[in-house]
Amino acid sequence: MRAEQFKAAEKLLVPELLMLPGGPKRGQAVLVDGRKFRAVGPAEELMAAHPGLRPVRLDGHLIMPGFVDAHHHLTQSFGKAQSFGQPSEIFKTIWEPLEHALDKDSAYVSAKLAALEALRGGFTTVADAGTRAPVDVAAIARATEEAGIRCVLSKVVSDGKGGPEHLDRWDAHPLVHPSLAIPVPEDATAKVIRRTADLCREADAVFQIHVNEHLASVERSLKSVGRRPVEHLRHIGALGPHTLGSHATLLTPGEMRMLADSGAAISYNPVASAWKGNAVAHATMLAAMGVRFGTGTDGTRGDGFRLVDAAETAQRLAYGIASGGLLVRRGADMAGARDVAQRRRARPLGGDRGDRGGEGGRLPRRGPRRP
Repeated sequence: MRAEQFKAAEKLLVPELLMLPGGPKRGQAVLVDGRKFRAVGPAEELMAAHPGLRPVRLDGHLIMPGFVDAHHHLTQSFGKAQSFGQPSEIFKTIWEPLEHALDKDSAYVSAKLAALEALRGGFTTVADAGTRAPVDVAAIARATEEAGIRCVLSKVVSDGKGGPEHLDRWDAHPLVHPSLAIPVPEDATAKVIRRTADLCREADAVFQIHVNEHLASVERSLKSVGRRPVEHLRHIGALGPHTLGSHATLLTPGEMRMLADSGAAISYNPVASAWKGNAVAHATMLAAMGVRFGTGTDGTRGDGFRLVDAAETAQRLAYGIASGGLLVRRGADMAGARDVAQRRRARPLGGDRGDRGGEGGRLPRRGPRRP
């Protein structure tokens, strides 16, 4: 491949294999116009329909949808080597001290490193869950924009300040999609959490919050508000289609039903469970109950293919063996994991309305925010 082959705004790409919903297929082509896939179909038909375009043949290559990382911490790159095998409350010992020590330049470098690693691993969108670094998040936006990756960029608003400004600031950006975050429910008052959730609902943005990640967080929530995290969000009216709960490894059947009924989404982070978790999110059960979920790296390693493998393996080991669920049609589990990792994984981030309109995984533009 040569760079000049891809300079034209309109391109007819003919790969050796094209990944379709039913699996990889030969003899296919895609018509690309700028940033959009305008058509996908048999190569001979598309070449006949566009005789003025010289086909770009990509022998030995596969074209596939990009992976979407539903949960990342872009400013935690420098601490990754210290995170394996740490206690579940790692944020107190590593992440908070690390991020509080960052300045604008080091936060930019961390985010740029994470963004480039994500691209190398096949991700085209990352959802940043918010940084504790005392810097303007513009440094993170600059890093991801320069890397050329889409970013659902959160601003932490536990103090109830700056939410509307952040949502308006990035409203028209082609690659940065604004989001608001509260790290954990006990970080903010019920009033602030509800207001933040309302702002995201009104703005068609994503409200990100860690829920039921490990036993310590569940017990901390019970002690502070008398309810488990998901129960608390539902109680105060902050659980809805705009809500993206991260981890959710310790859910009761009742909480799973709350998620399903509310339309809230979950980020299933299997590598994080292996590195520092108490449990594995029951993704197969969530899928059966109709709960929207995607898979996230949690900043562990930016490799989409290894994440798909980890997602399937964790479900088999944690739940499949006990239920005899390993006896499935060959390839069915991996096909389902790939579907979540690509097409379906955009849905918890709002991408389901865009991934059929020619921009696979595109996140929607926000509508006007009510005053």
